[in-house]
Amino acid sequence: MKFVAKIASDLAKPNGQKEVPPGEAREFLAPLPVGRLWGVGPKTEAALADLGLRTVGQIAASDPDWLDKRISGGRDLWELACGIDPRPVVPDREAKSIGAEDTFDEDLAGTDTLLPHVHSQALRVGRRLRQAGRKTSVVQLKLKLADFTLLTRQTTLHEPTDDGQAIYRAASALLLAEKLKQKVRLTGVSAQRLLSQGGQLPLFDSDRRSGLLNAALDRIHDKFGSAALTTADLHEAPTRKRD
Repeated sequence: MKFVAKIASDLAKPNGQKEVPPGEAREFLAPLPVGRLWGVGPKTEAALADLGLRTVGQIAASDPDWLDKRISGGRDLWELACGIDPRPVVPDREAKSIGAEDTFDEDLAGTDTLLPHVHSQALRVGRRLRQAGRKTSVVQLKLKLADFTLLTRQTTLHEPTDDGQAIYRAASALLLAEKLKQKVRLTGVSAQRLLSQGGQLPLFDSDRRSGLLNAALDRIHDKFGSAALTTADLHEAPTRKRD
């Protein structure tokens, strides 16, 4: 099953090898936080917590009809929690880009209002890069304006990275350079020109510190969910749809 294979690979970093025997997918998933399920962002995670559902096993033990009435896509979440995912595993297919985007409840105006969302997206992209064992050499910013005009801007980095803060610095520079005359309904950040991570150690102390910090943050998010730890500017950043 594709979903279980992806989770097993993530949890087996750095070598990415962990076998989940047939029939043991539900037991393997049970202790994981609900944020591990595909489609569960901070809002859905909070809604599930309000229902007393904080682990994948608790979702699997719930009634799917009851869950579907209270959470959008509840039955799909229940199926994933039970290890039901008919999509085949395609091990040789590599993503050409890794991204994250948000569609807002209301169109937003001003770069100061948009920057926290871009920050959140950049951090999510960095974490997804590390989970995939990839780095990026090009950062892309995506903006959808109030009239549905779609803008994309790119910048090439001096060094490939999987650090969300470095990605944010590049994406925020692109946003600040854009003279926006309309409100914005969507922002997105993506990593382009992906590279496989090599075994070379970071050259500078700051790079080593960033790597250690990111590894610690990843462990916290894996154990307690994506909303367990965040930065101050991301604390108040409501959205409608998250990817």
